[in-house]
Amino acid sequence: YNRTGLWLFLFQDQRDSSWFNRWRTFTQTNYKDQLLFNPYASENEKKIMSDGWFVKEMPDWNQHNLFVEKFLIQNAIWCVEEFGIDGWRIDTYAYNDLEFMNRCNKALYTEYPKITLFGETWVHGVPNQAYFCENNFNIPFKSNLQATTDFQLLFYGIQPALLEKFGWTEGVNKLYTTTAYDFMYKDPMRQVIFLDNHDLARFYSVLNEDTAKYKMAFNWLMTYRGIPQMYYGNEILLTGFTSPNDGHVRQDFPGGWKTDNINKFSATGRTFKENSLFNQMRQITRYRKQSTALQTGKLMQYLPVDGLYVYFRYDASATVMCVMNTSEKEKPIDFNNYPEQTSGFKQGREIISGEVYTGKFNIPAMTMQVLELTK
Repeated sequence: YNRTGLWLFLFQDQRDSSWFNRWRTFTQTNYKDQLLFNPYASENEKKIMSDGWFVKEMPDWNQHNLFVEKFLIQNAIWCVEEFGIDGWRIDTYAYNDLEFMNRCNKALYTEYPKITLFGETWVHGVPNQAYFCENNFNIPFKSNLQATTDFQLLFYGIQPALLEKFGWTEGVNKLYTTTAYDFMYKDPMRQVIFLDNHDLARFYSVLNEDTAKYKMAFNWLMTYRGIPQMYYGNEILLTGFTSPNDGHVRQDFPGGWKTDNINKFSATGRTFKENSLFNQMRQITRYRKQSTALQTGKLMQYLPVDGLYVYFRYDASATVMCVMNTSEKEKPIDFNNYPEQTSGFKQGREIISGEVYTGKFNIPAMTMQVLELTK
């Protein structure tokens, strides 16, 4: 909703010069989301944040114009109806006029009560992120957006958990702490969690191509609170950084065309390492698909101890124990240390290996295990 391209016919042949935000000279947004909620912010800088152009090639819609508002909302409703859309990722959400977005979201909710809407909010800080969706803040502006892309659980959660040494505020403790801030969201279970996307370095590269850590990351992604979002190529260990440009993380998926020399869609076209990851991902995603505890269950997390992080997903029908050992040493696990969740259960079946553990076991270094508890 925020912007369009220079060659859109509505920009090339404008009906009204007020359909786009205009400045005496080209003015680019300052990209500072803090201005929108900062009680001490400059009004001029706030206007630049919302009405400045993202880049020179992308004219910025004037969402204060009633004709623009009507056009954008009607177009959104038409797209949902025409293409059967059940979920909508709203790009660069923070750069829109937020009052307009509330009206646009409401129009979609009214027509399609079951639709899912979440906004891309590449910001830093849980309060910043929560500001743009339904939250528990007592503040003048209240967003009606259901959720956001959870950059906080990426940058200040799973990334440091797997890259930093464990400490009082470092390593997997950051994942625990960032999750503890969920009290700010009206419904944190709607938050969209992810490891990478089309604008970020591929997570396998971020982890220095450490396959063990990468497997841990995907077990986390499929078992943690929120809605998991995967990026194509994750399943075959695609690599790439955004330097010198984003094209390096948007490369073609190998295979699918007759002229392709390699076909990664087939097991025979994948390497042993790729198949090992692919098969694990298939197992954990299929398990999630039939597990209400992982889909909609509650979360309970225990304080990390020396790199060992244990959390549970549970509902009335099942309890899933997730054990993440981010340390470089094997760690002992005892069901008795987590009585609120393990009481009454005698054993747990590890989802990937199928191995059954009875109360006490050891978890290898840099490993994550997912156990369905049984009586």
